[in-house]
Amino acid sequence: MYQLYFRKPAINNIITIASFLLLILLLPSCGREKTIDNEKIKRQFKTVDSLFIASKRDSAFRLLNSLKSLIPDNSPNIATFYCMKAGYVDGGTVDTTNAEQINLYADSALAFFEKDQSRIKQYPNEYFQTMLVKGDAGIRSQKYISALNYYFKAKKALTSEGSCDNGDLSSKMAYIFFSQKKYELAAKYWVESNSKLATCHDRYSKQKIFFKQQGALNNAGYSFFKAGRYDTANYYFTEDLKLTAQADSDHLVNKSYINGARVVVYDNLAGLSIVKGDLPSAQKYLDQSLSIPTANIDGMKIPPFIKLAKVSMLTGNNKKAEDAFYQSRLLLNRFYKANPESNIEWNRLYAQYLLKLKRSVEAYRYQDAYIRLRDSVFNNSSSLYQLDVDRELNSLSQKQSLIDLQQRNHIKKVYLFGISVIVFLAIVIMILIARNLKKSQLSHKSATQQNEELRATLDELARVNQNYIRIMRVMAHDLRNPLSGMTGLATVLLSEDDLSDDNRQMIKLIETTGIYSMEMIAELLKSGLAEDDGVLKKHVLDIKALLYDSVELLQFKAKEKSQTIVFDSGDKPIMANINHEKIWRVFNNLIVNAIKFSHDGGIINVGIKQQKDTVLISIADNGIGIPESEKESIFEMFTSAKKFGTNGEQPFGLGLSISKRIVEKHQGRIWFESNPGEGTTFYLELPAT
Repeated sequence: MYQLYFRKPAINNIITIASFLLLILLLPSCGREKTIDNEKIKRQFKTVDSLFIASKRDSAFRLLNSLKSLIPDNSPNIATFYCMKAGYVDGGTVDTTNAEQINLYADSALAFFEKDQSRIKQYPNEYFQTMLVKGDAGIRSQKYISALNYYFKAKKALTSEGSCDNGDLSSKMAYIFFSQKKYELAAKYWVESNSKLATCHDRYSKQKIFFKQQGALNNAGYSFFKAGRYDTANYYFTEDLKLTAQADSDHLVNKSYINGARVVVYDNLAGLSIVKGDLPSAQKYLDQSLSIPTANIDGMKIPPFIKLAKVSMLTGNNKKAEDAFYQSRLLLNRFYKANPESNIEWNRLYAQYLLKLKRSVEAYRYQDAYIRLRDSVFNNSSSLYQLDVDRELNSLSQKQSLIDLQQRNHIKKVYLFGISVIVFLAIVIMILIARNLKKSQLSHKSATQQNEELRATLDELARVNQNYIRIMRVMAHDLRNPLSGMTGLATVLLSEDDLSDDNRQMIKLIETTGIYSMEMIAELLKSGLAEDDGVLKKHVLDIKALLYDSVELLQFKAKEKSQTIVFDSGDKPIMANINHEKIWRVFNNLIVNAIKFSHDGGIINVGIKQQKDTVLISIADNGIGIPESEKESIFEMFTSAKKFGTNGEQPFGLGLSISKRIVEKHQGRIWFESNPGEGTTFYLELPAT
């Protein structure tokens, strides 16, 4: 009875095809990086992906190497880089025997997470991919328990927020079970791998989805075939052909990959026909497989040539069988490492062919080679056959549960210690509070008594202050009469013609001193000695008309210094809720100051405009300005920032303080802008109605 051989595209080439597809999964997962450099790296990774899909492996590998110097060590892209390197060692072609090199790259990717454990949760997709690559390195090194440990960690990473299961882990487990000849389990996991693509469908390109689905469907079909479920195997092979045909119609991927996929599926359908005894169908599928133009990557056409030799032997066409054996042997000599099982099958089948031709000595030699090769492969895989995957996974799960339990116990101990400390502190605080409360009661009683005494003292001070103000107001009022008389007499004496110059100068000094004294008394009565604590009576008035009247009345004073007051306003009235007398005083103070501190012949600009909710008045002069050292104290009552006017006018320092108090009582504000030697602009803002 002849033993049939099937092509295992995703088994023999699972590293070549699956690895680079798996490794590029990280490309969309770096979206959390916002810098221009990181975005550029991600685009370059996608370019590498595109070059591999287009079979431009050398260019892809060169570009990948050039990216290393551009990636910061603290970027998750560095893990992506090393994972891709692990899948593309030796110039972009995966060497399944180069476990040490692959493991070195995998360790470099893992180092990114070992430096900072918080990165595991921060970048779950990158960590998931790193664990898969570490697991692959373990499989290649025949450290299967270590590989399962990393696959278990990868599965745990999928629970992190933002991660997704795209079927990669299922395909890894399927490969292990297939290698153990547990074909039913392998088929189950490849079917699961195909279905899980839906969980991340919006994150990957159609090309990536096609590659992963095509491999999963073909591997599921082949596993069902090995399990003896031929109808189910035929279903998945047929679905694979439909998917490939649709991708070809949509021009989704490179034609060379479409052809390669069809070579494999037709080869598998031929094997299915052979086991069913349908040799014509098997011949048809083999003709289709071998006629498809494609590069012989890893000896892709070795299995169909071997099956062709088998079918030719069964149909008695020895010449065709000999030619098929010859063609497959040439390819095996070139791609020996990638096809160990094909080499075993070739020796077994060729020994049978030689026996059929009665060439027993030669047949024995090839039969011996077949046995040696088979035993070698079995011995190399014995540790994998002996691996109880379920037991190991359960053991890993129990260990993880124990670790989690220990962590929870540690957290509980920390909480318990913290609660104990809090309770102790609470007791201490309660004792202190009780003691302080008793002291506070005594202090409160004493403070209450002191407050009553202080209130009585303040009331007495207020009464004395009011009496003081009344006395000062009476004195100021009474002083105005003699001062007014003195000033009047001085004015009458100055009208005499027979006064000497010295006498006239002395009388003029008396008149001037009297006038200044009268003005000072008037300012005092308007400020600290005035009763401003009463309710401010306001009315809705045309504030623009009030400002205009003030300007017109002060034009005479400006003309004494040959100055001009320019009034700028619109045509419409501007209404505001104000106290006529108080605001009039503010306008007069500001305009008089502008006249006082402007040079002869100067121009004073007065403006008013309606804003959204306020009225803005500006009074600008081109006078001496206010020095920086005096700007902070200019609005203080009895300020030291006093200066004589440009013609020696006497300053009192009360006008701006009075103006500020009046404006603030109107819920407005007053400020200024000044440059020494260039002039000052005062701004007054009041609420509009």
